[in-house]
Amino acid sequence: MAVKAFDLTQVRITDGPFKHAMELNMEYLLQLEPNKLLSRYREYAGLEPKASHYNGWEEQGISGHTLGHYLSACSLMAAATGDSRFKDRAAYIVEELALCQEADGTGLISGIPRGKAIFQEVKEGKIYSQGFDLNGGWVPLYTMHKVFAGLRDAYLHTDNEKALAVETKLGLWLEDMVKDLSEEQMDELLKCEFGGMAEVLADLAVHTGEMRFFALSERFYHKEVLDPLADKKDALAGKHANTQIPKVVAAARQYEISGNETYKEISEYFWNTVVHEHSYVIGGNSLNEHFGEAGKVNDRLGENTCETCNSYNMLKLTKHLFRWKPTAEEGDYYERALYNHILASQHPGDGSVCYFVSLDMGGHKKYNSKFDSFTCCVGSGMENHASHGNAIYFHDESKLYINQYISSRLEWKEMGVVVEQKTAYPKNGRIRIEIAASADKAFTLTLRHPYWAEKGMFIAINGEDYHHETKPASLIEIDRAWKDGDVLEVDIPMTLRKEAILDNPNRVAFLYGPIVLAGDLGEISDAQKTKDLLFTPVLVADDSPLQHISMLSEEAFALEGIGNPRDVELKPFHLLHDRSATVYWDVFTKAEWAEAEKSYKAAIQKEQELEARSIDFVQPGEMQPERDHQFTGEHVGIGTVSNRKYRDTWPNGHFSFALKVLQDQENSLIVAYTKKEWESMHGFDVLANETKLQNGKLEWEEMNQFVYIKYTLPKNVVTEGVTRITFRAQAEKRVPKVFELRIVRD
Repeated sequence: MAVKAFDLTQVRITDGPFKHAMELNMEYLLQLEPNKLLSRYREYAGLEPKASHYNGWEEQGISGHTLGHYLSACSLMAAATGDSRFKDRAAYIVEELALCQEADGTGLISGIPRGKAIFQEVKEGKIYSQGFDLNGGWVPLYTMHKVFAGLRDAYLHTDNEKALAVETKLGLWLEDMVKDLSEEQMDELLKCEFGGMAEVLADLAVHTGEMRFFALSERFYHKEVLDPLADKKDALAGKHANTQIPKVVAAARQYEISGNETYKEISEYFWNTVVHEHSYVIGGNSLNEHFGEAGKVNDRLGENTCETCNSYNMLKLTKHLFRWKPTAEEGDYYERALYNHILASQHPGDGSVCYFVSLDMGGHKKYNSKFDSFTCCVGSGMENHASHGNAIYFHDESKLYINQYISSRLEWKEMGVVVEQKTAYPKNGRIRIEIAASADKAFTLTLRHPYWAEKGMFIAINGEDYHHETKPASLIEIDRAWKDGDVLEVDIPMTLRKEAILDNPNRVAFLYGPIVLAGDLGEISDAQKTKDLLFTPVLVADDSPLQHISMLSEEAFALEGIGNPRDVELKPFHLLHDRSATVYWDVFTKAEWAEAEKSYKAAIQKEQELEARSIDFVQPGEMQPERDHQFTGEHVGIGTVSNRKYRDTWPNGHFSFALKVLQDQENSLIVAYTKKEWESMHGFDVLANETKLQNGKLEWEEMNQFVYIKYTLPKNVVTEGVTRITFRAQAEKRVPKVFELRIVRD
């Protein structure tokens, strides 16, 4: 590695939004009860639980995963704050896990339902695996990875030697489980999500000096995913995003240990591809947890964009790449995702976090319950807001890198130097950097010149201007002998900019400096639950919309005369909570809008006509309408696009509804899909009472985005007054997004 990150014990967050985020997280971690998280570990080890387990995912097949996240978070928080309460909690959990491991007698520690039986079947070569299911269990190796990671972090950040001993025994148990599996059997095993197992095993090899664990980590090389990346091929479309990112983080760690260039090439190619071809303006990626086609995200806006775990892992990968060859590009991406996704995902009132950060136009953020959900993003959220100090500063023997501008204090013990940043960033770009030193110290101070700094970056040292020739998206190096009391004053003027979505120049987002702005559409209300086509404004201007945005304050801007049907204020996305908002805007010229408005009005009129002809209607994705229409399904997805809910499926899935019909008459079924999916995918069947319907015909098209397809229902399937409409994927195919169904009179 060219540079090293400082240990969390050497960095303290001193002020600003990240200080607040950490304090909220500290309070949350102390509210959680370790014995509840340990409950099933004790139960499955044959010990009496000391408390009942939590609800949500902790009472389901993935129970136990939160304990690993929690152990990591407490260990990170102990290092990041010096608060002994977190070190004590980590130590208590390690002691309890050691007792469970001793009681089990095999080295296994598990809070997974049927965990022993599943792992014994795997050991015997009886492996039945798919994306999230291994021998009937919900991602058991993913859960085990969290336990490994928690023990590793307790060892690294709290110097807990027992944690390493427990982890070592667990590693030996895992080695024994897979030692007799053939390459083909391992390939089958790896079809089910297994998290960053290869990464923690590689770390275990370093921490123990036992290279048997590195050999074990390489057995978790998933050829189906990693081989195309090694060949510089993007085969990510359709793949579950956060299943893949930890595999690449592992490859990065394996490169650092082994020097195997293939692992480096995988990591760098994947990072560049995801950042530049699959990411949204906030730095997050994926819709409904899955990657789409490279460079095509315009039609992938919805309620379930940007799973927070994805950015948690992408920031880990970014840190690896920066350490190999520090450039501004990694720092710029880290800043984008850190402020606009990670910080935006935490509620500033109670500290709850989002699973997805919605980029639906007119959507809003939804927060997981702190004590009743325990999703993966609740777990990674505990770690996110305990580790904000881990990528601000880097160093080698003679250079100090300031990678992020966050109010913080660094103690560079090896150099005898203390560096403190004081700033209101990102409200503005003014940063004061104070140097304290035991004696004069010669080293190079390296500052990131952000990509967004269109007006330059101004530096003064002890009141004297420091002239440099660097351009945005580069690093500024200041080489001098630093004295105690030296002060750098940095000013990076922030400007208002727009960025188009990857594949549509007329759909844009606005940024002020590094901060993504969102239109504040008001309090969350019933209006956004309806298909109000004009709920989210569009922008109408014959010149750049930037000419029609005025600055009200450092954290508020106003549209002036270009919002249709109304102007709204723009505010930092990470500050908008409990509000309807839009990040992306469709931009029209006045002539374009004159035509488009006709389509909007025609869509409303057509909707009214269909409503008048309707016998029955169901809105997929809405709880009560689905119950009223006896919804059933398997391998079914749910989401929102343009404020409209839908159902779709994973491969081989199906779902159905019971709808009223007029008996012994010809009725028609009208189904709404996205235009793009309808034109490109037909790998599914529509059935009425198990009778396959003939291919549908286009009834009408709405706004060049949705199509309404009409299917004729034969009289013999409507004899009972109710018919069950089923959408069934063909072999290895899936059902596209279904936005509404209605039975109509012809």
